[in-house]
Amino acid sequence: MECPNCHKSGNALKRIFSKRKGFENRFCVYCNAEVRVIYNWKKIFFLVAAVIGVLIITNIILQSIGWPGISGGFAGGMGGSVIAVFMHRPPFVNIELVKEVKKKRRN
Repeated sequence: MECPNCHKSGNALKRIFSKRKGFENRFCVYCNAEVRVIYNWKKIFFLVAAVIGVLIITNIILQSIGWPGISGGFAGGMGGSVIAVFMHRPPFVNIELVKEVKKKRRN
C-alpha cells in the first residue's frame, strides 16, 4: 500500500497505516495523514476462488501421477499466505485521502 500524501509504501510485513483509538479511519505513520482504506470484497472473493481452484487442480494432478497430494495444513498455509499478500495490492484495495497534512512528521 502507498500513502497518497507522502507516497511512501510498506511491504507485506510493515504496515504504513495505523488505527488510532477513537477514530474510524487510519493514519500514515510517516506523514500523519488521515486515510480511508476500502477493500474491494468482490475481487477478493474471486481471488479466493481462484486460489482454492488452483490448489484443488494441483492436488488432483499430484494424485493422478501417484504422489500423495497436498495435505490440508500445507494447502491452508499456502492459500492463506497468498490471499493475505495479494489482498493488500492496488486492484483489491483503494486508499482515499480524508485529511491532508501539510507538515510532515520527522522520523
